[in-house]
Amino acid sequence: MVSASIAPLVRERLTEELPNFYHRAEIIREIPLPARFNLVHIVTGMRRCGKTFYLFQLMRRLMDDGIPRERMLYFDFSDDRLAPMEPGTMQAVVEEYWRQVPAAREGGCYLFLDEVQECDEWQGFCQRIAEQECVTLVITGSSSKVSSSEIATQFRGRSHVHEMWPLSFAEYCTFEGVALPQAGQDSFAPREQTKYESMFDEYLQWGGFPGIQGKLPSDRIEILQGYVRDVVARDVAERSGRGDISLAMQLALFAIRNTACEVSANDLARRLKDIGYKAYWEKVQALLELLQQAYLIHYLPEYTTMLRPDTTSIPKVYAEDHGLAYAVSRANQQDYGKRLETLVYLELRRRLAGLRTDAVTSLNVPGVRGEKVDFVVGDALGVEPYELLQVTYDMSPERTRKREIESLEAGMRYTGLEKGTIITLREQGTVLADAGEISIVPAWQWCLAQ
Repeated sequence: MVSASIAPLVRERLTEELPNFYHRAEIIREIPLPARFNLVHIVTGMRRCGKTFYLFQLMRRLMDDGIPRERMLYFDFSDDRLAPMEPGTMQAVVEEYWRQVPAAREGGCYLFLDEVQECDEWQGFCQRIAEQECVTLVITGSSSKVSSSEIATQFRGRSHVHEMWPLSFAEYCTFEGVALPQAGQDSFAPREQTKYESMFDEYLQWGGFPGIQGKLPSDRIEILQGYVRDVVARDVAERSGRGDISLAMQLALFAIRNTACEVSANDLARRLKDIGYKAYWEKVQALLELLQQAYLIHYLPEYTTMLRPDTTSIPKVYAEDHGLAYAVSRANQQDYGKRLETLVYLELRRRLAGLRTDAVTSLNVPGVRGEKVDFVVGDALGVEPYELLQVTYDMSPERTRKREIESLEAGMRYTGLEKGTIITLREQGTVLADAGEISIVPAWQWCLAQ
């Protein structure tokens, strides 16, 4: 039987004040009224990206709309006072809430359940309570058990998944107390420009994890490195086995250090064997998949209009946050260009939330020269690409400038698009090329444009 000590924990959650928080961009656009058969809203993402405080933001939003506080329950299932977690804990928590607030069951309530992966029965419980009770259910989880692929298997269309990311540049500015430009603003006074450039330089270096902001540089690095260790030890090892922790850590470090680069499982297996690991392709591929499911890394698919892609190209991998790449890379491995490309990739994923996972792809232009475009935005299967983006840190070297423009032109001809964009650190301008118009945009301005 579940311990009676749950009652004071529920009471504690009902009576505590919501903590202060910085407003994040809404990823749940509409919170439905409590009802039977509501979809379960599932907020996923890497550990420490801000999911818990987003739940508090949703609760504040409801309170501002006049919903009484007692009609909402926030409960954290990673609370150490629940250990060891007994079967039936989730059911006991919710029933205790209804015991303390009977009107919440009779008139409907909002349940915000945090870190549900700590309970083995979370999938079955969430499905059942969403179908049988008058509730609005929002849950979070951080492990590979609560990844998009796992949820698709378990919930079979009864859930709505919302991915949470570290702070965007706009959110970072808000976090630091810097006012954002007005909507549609495309010209900036010199004072404004230097302010945003300075903020962007810091953001490019440290990334967007909320928990490191305001800390000393050495502390930031240690905290970010700890995030990587936690994901490997707590999210990956629980699926692959404790014996794979060392191998999984090596793979994680290699992938993050090589963010925005092509990463091959075969090549990784060979490298690891050379330094003494018992690594074979199947094991390496399985661990890389778990690192993706835990949101530590992301693979970028290649643009194709075929239902069954037929390509031998090696995909690029991107870290969950460009600050992670800075924290785990050696001093002689720091690559600002790759971190900038990672930053742009993450911003695209935020903007295109809710669309197909291949709404952002890379393009290898068919032909002898094999030009590459960093990002194609649009539905490939619908043959509807609508934006081409190239990312380069510095276009001042003539060779770099020529390569980036020619690659983007090749992509424009191949896709039929008459416009393209090159995102740089500082440069701004327009190039009237043979294939069409190419806009050169500073990264900080591009990030704040939408």
